Amino acid sequence: MDFIKKNIILNYIIPSIIALGVAVPLFAEAAELSTVDEDIKTVFHSLSGGLQGYQNLKIAWQPRFFSNELAALMGRLCDWILLKTSVPFVENPLELTVALWTASWFLLICLFLILATKRRSVFHIFGIFTALAFGYMPRLSIRIYTWDMPALFIFTAFVILFIHNKKWWLFALLPIGMGFKETTLILCAAFLFMDLPWKERWMMAIGAAVLCVAIKFMLGVYVGLPVSFFTMENGFESSRIRNYYIIRNLIGLKQIIPLIINSGTLLAFFLLPIHDRRMLALKLIAVFFIAGNMFFGNIFEYRIWFEMIPFALYGLEIASYGTSSLASSETDQA
Repeated sequence: MDFIKKNIILNYIIPSIIALGVAVPLFAEAAELSTVDEDIKTVFHSLSGGLQGYQNLKIAWQPRFFSNELAALMGRLCDWILLKTSVPFVENPLELTVALWTASWFLLICLFLILATKRRSVFHIFGIFTALAFGYMPRLSIRIYTWDMPALFIFTAFVILFIHNKKWWLFALLPIGMGFKETTLILCAAFLFMDLPWKERWMMAIGAAVLCVAIKFMLGVYVGLPVSFFTMENGFESSRIRNYYIIRNLIGLKQIIPLIINSGTLLAFFLLPIHDRRMLALKLIAVFFIAGNMFFGNIFEYRIWFEMIPFALYGLEIASYGTSSLASSETDQA
C-alpha cells in the first residue's frame, strides 16, 4: 500500500504541483505581454462577433479557424469572469483572455505528459517552460497568437502517439490539428517510419495528408478566402529581393540569437546521435519545418519554433537518461 501511495505521489502529484506552479509565472507573463502589440488583440477578438469582419484578418491567419474560434469563446468566458470577480495579475478582459488561454493550453500539455511519462514529466515540463520563456522573452519580437499553444499541444500529442505507434489516434489527430495551424501537415510523413508494412505506411501517410489538405480547403471556403489553400506569405510579391522571407531570414542567421531558438534545445537536438528510426523521423520532419519557416515565416518571432520543443525534449531525454519515458519495451524493440 505504501508503495502504491509513493508511486502516486511521485508519478502524478508532484508533477501536477510543478505544472501548476510553472503555469503561474507563465500566466502572469502572458498577461503582461498581451498589450504590447495591437495584432494580439486583433487575433484574439477576430471571431468574437462571428464571421462578420473575419475577412479583415490577415489571409494567412484565417485558416487557423479552430484556434481563433476557441479563443473567441475564451474571450467571452473571461468577460464573464471579470464581471463576477477580480483576478490576480490582470487589469482587463484581454489580459485575462491571453493569460488564461496560454496557461490553460500549457496545463493541458502537462496533463498529457504526466499521463504518458509520469515522474519524468517534470523534465519535459521544465523544458517546455524554458523554451516558452525564450520565445516570449521581453524586448524581442513579441507577439502571443491564438495558435501558438494549440500547435505546441498538437506536436506534443503527436510525439507521444508516434513513439507509442498509435497509428489510428495519430491519423485522427492530424486533420484536427490542421484546423489549428497548417504546420501539422508535415507530421503526416511520420507514418513512413512507423512499425507497419510498407504499403500501409504509404496509404496512411497519403490518406492523412489528403485529409489535412481537405480540412484547410474546406475552412478556406467556409471563411470566404479568395484562395483556399496557398495562403502562406513569402514576400515574393515585393519588388525588393531583400523583402523575400528566405533572403531576410538567411541574412539574419549571422546574429547569434536565431541559432539558439527554444533555449538552444533545437540546435542540441540536431547535434544528438540518431538513436533509432523514430529519432531519424523527428529530425527529418524538423528539417522540413525549418525550411518552411525560412520560406514563409519570420524566424525572429521565436514563438514560431515552439512546435519543435517536444521533438528536442524527446532526444534530450534519451541523451540524459539513456532511455525515453515515452517508449515502452515493445516500441523500443520496434
